[in-house]
Amino acid sequence: MRVRVSSKKQEKKRRISAFCILLFCVCTAFIIEMMQMGGGLLTEGFTEFAGVQVRESLYKNIVDYFLPITSCKKPSERSVSQVIFDLVLEGLPVCTYAAKGGTKGVPESDFEAELEQQLAAQLTQENEAWSSQDAGPEESGAGQQEGVWAEDMLRKSFLDQMPEESAGSIEKTLFSYATKKAAKVDLEELADYKTLVKKHYVIDGTTGSNKNQLNVKRLLKQDLKLTEAADGPQILIYHTHSLEGYRDSKAGDLSESVVGLGDYLTKILTGRYGLKVLHDRSTYDSDRDRAYGVAGPALEKILKENPSIEVVIDLHRDGVAEDTYLLTEVNDTVMAPVMFFNGLSYTNKNGRLASLGNPNLQTNLAFSLQMELLAGEYYPGFSRGIYLKGLRYNLHYCPKSLLVEVGAQTNTLQEAMNAMPPLADILNRVLSGEKP
Repeated sequence: MRVRVSSKKQEKKRRISAFCILLFCVCTAFIIEMMQMGGGLLTEGFTEFAGVQVRESLYKNIVDYFLPITSCKKPSERSVSQVIFDLVLEGLPVCTYAAKGGTKGVPESDFEAELEQQLAAQLTQENEAWSSQDAGPEESGAGQQEGVWAEDMLRKSFLDQMPEESAGSIEKTLFSYATKKAAKVDLEELADYKTLVKKHYVIDGTTGSNKNQLNVKRLLKQDLKLTEAADGPQILIYHTHSLEGYRDSKAGDLSESVVGLGDYLTKILTGRYGLKVLHDRSTYDSDRDRAYGVAGPALEKILKENPSIEVVIDLHRDGVAEDTYLLTEVNDTVMAPVMFFNGLSYTNKNGRLASLGNPNLQTNLAFSLQMELLAGEYYPGFSRGIYLKGLRYNLHYCPKSLLVEVGAQTNTLQEAMNAMPPLADILNRVLSGEKP
């Protein structure tokens, strides 16, 4: 009887201790989040170090001290402590990320292996809908039905009008290029970090930025104008994920994947604007999770053999839920919207990724922001904004590097093709030195 009472007392003490530890972790995380909201994730000095260490230890403390208590209960019981634990995992992104994307079984000293696992996990999450492409349109469910409805209501014919004509003649008849700005960006308003992020950025929960990194005035000062005289190609277009296709794409036909978009974008840039473009149609994603690692050396080789290249564009297609349908209308043409993408070489879990650093990060950020703001001025609704994530996605090889997501797997190839003329126009304006 005495043992039973003692056991109950010990369990009660453990519960109280665990609750205190949990409360401390929650309060600490709250303070960190408030600091971020006030001025972004700090990147210098002791504050950064302390913040990263607290974030990294938060999940470990909860699991080490709190989870053993919940595991003592029968599976059918649901104690108050279990409820609190579930709420913490749901309410604190860093806990959820650590639980789902941690480096289980990887030694802490093996930093490169850990980052490689993170990259593979993130790539899988970003493109989880791709696996459904092989199922065919009959198995697409709600996304398919919604897409058909949208087609009937909105879509303009594009691919059906593309027999053997040149891309130049077709795109001129189907898309009305802007001759003047349809809207004006308020740069004074965007000088406020919170307003800038709210209007033009989506920051993934695995990373963080700040008002010093996303400084509109400094990013718009970056000169992205192309060198006038070039003996070789000025722009490289390639595809880390060349096998990404659309709802009605034929499996295995690169002309109906994002590679086909690259073909069309190349024709517009060369035919309409006189730019010199090299389009790499190589496949790097036979093993999708290692596509960036495979594409890197090939990209280095191309840049070494063509030193005249100043701009590198990685053309992608996004992956969304099957019941999500991305569609916009620009100058009376219905199309898939685009999204610009940057990697910050920073994760909340590991801090700065020194081994995956990007010396060209600021120019990368300037490039995507100038594209985003000019898109908003000339073609409102064309861009979904700029997505920021933790790694670097091979954007470090060239200062003027741009990663673009064109629509998603629920779009048709036609809708994605329709997005190439405005994308080419905005790109030409930025590379000609035009500023928002």
